[in-house]
Amino acid sequence: MLNMVQRWWRTRGTDIYLDIDVPLEFHGSDYGGWSIAADSLNADSVVLSFGIGEDITFDEAIIGKYACTVHAFDPTPKALTYVEPFASDKLRVYPWGLGATDENRTFYLPRNPRYVSGSISHSRHLKNQAVEVSLRSLESTMRETGVRRFDVLKMDIEGSEYEVLRDDETMQILEQQRPQLLVEFHHRFASYSKADTQDIVARLRRAGFRVAWVSRRGEEVLFLPDKAHD
Repeated sequence: MLNMVQRWWRTRGTDIYLDIDVPLEFHGSDYGGWSIAADSLNADSVVLSFGIGEDITFDEAIIGKYACTVHAFDPTPKALTYVEPFASDKLRVYPWGLGATDENRTFYLPRNPRYVSGSISHSRHLKNQAVEVSLRSLESTMRETGVRRFDVLKMDIEGSEYEVLRDDETMQILEQQRPQLLVEFHHRFASYSKADTQDIVARLRRAGFRVAWVSRRGEEVLFLPDKAHD
């Protein structure tokens, strides 16, 4: 039975405690960086990175240390304009986002023109101007990219994480693949709540994932697969 580390992070009323204490390494900038398990990848590893924005420091750092392949996804026109010049054999760029199903969705753009991240959820920090973007399910993404196995899945998908992680087919893939799972939760958006985040965290725990890291602001979370479920 896991030793529960009673370490609490409080963010807008949401508490997420650590389940496990393992060595970690941080990759990327203060703004766009994430922690993963230390020395856990190699040159054959595959990373699916959903939500690029205008910060690829995490992706570049992962490639820099491990020489692995990162598949980077973002449906936002501004983000694609930014990231496409950096595309390479190791950083492969795709113009769609992650969804529970394959569909085109209305995507609301940020009010502040300096920002890049929009959302399918029309929150108050977004304006009425919208574009149509393409979303793909995790299954379709794997099929279209030719990825059969992935070691890390990062979701910074501006609220869509709730739909995606409530989807049974997505969860089945995660239980089969057992990746390191990085999720940014957006309960600060008006369309979601702390209860939504708590429900998803609980669901991932039931599926055999354990919280290993939470960012200082309490929204970015690293889940590691529990070896007892392998």
